[in-house]
Amino acid sequence: REFYYVCSAYTPNYDKMEGNPICRQIPWGETSHHSEMLEAWQEGRTGYPWIDACMAQLRLEGHIHHLARHAVACFLTRGDLWVSWEKGALWFE
Repeated sequence: REFYYVCSAYTPNYDKMEGNPICRQIPWGETSHHSEMLEAWQEGRTGYPWIDACMAQLRLEGHIHHLARHAVACFLTRGDLWVSWEKGALWFE
């Protein structure tokens, strides 16, 4: 945690992709299909039981274990969805 805190303190636009010098600029999916999949992810309707259970717990209890959070974040960005981490981060705030 402390490492990322220090990185965020000294990296411009650390919380954004655009203008962040250490963030790889990825062409995320921006189609209506991606919007539908983002909504399914948020509601726990992806069809992947582990991901759906994690998102259901987040919705019901307001928190999930850090490994579950990592799993749903990886699924969102590198799994079947290919949706920007910035959109996922908004869901956790």
